[in-house]
Amino acid sequence: MPRIIWDETFSVNEKEIDEQHQKWISIINELHDSLIQGKNLTNITGKSLKSMADYGEFHFRFEEAYMEKQGYEDLENHKIEHEKFREMIKKYVRDEEDGKLILNTEVMKVLMDWLTNHILITDKKYSSPARS
Repeated sequence: MPRIIWDETFSVNEKEIDEQHQKWISIINELHDSLIQGKNLTNITGKSLKSMADYGEFHFRFEEAYMEKQGYEDLENHKIEHEKFREMIKKYVRDEEDGKLILNTEVMKVLMDWLTNHILITDKKYSSPARS
């Protein structure tokens, strides 16, 4: 499973949101690299999941405020997708804390697929045309 590599196809043509997406991708890539390198994931998994949860919360608040300001018509459905991610990450964090979650390629695939699909499909719906 390859890392997520940022390129312009991920851009929503809003500098601050693009930078936030890049930061979030880097958090997932750090976790991915730790898994691939076979590092002891006991502390890394919990820390990374909490980082994803915290950064996701920051990003979702910012993005939702941006969409509201822009008058984005599908904001409520977008918020529902954000909430589903919050619940998924909360469950992963709880499971990790309880010793029930072992980071593996399946968990990484879920996280990576969610983020890439969310940016490339859902976030692109509010994306403005590229600025020249």
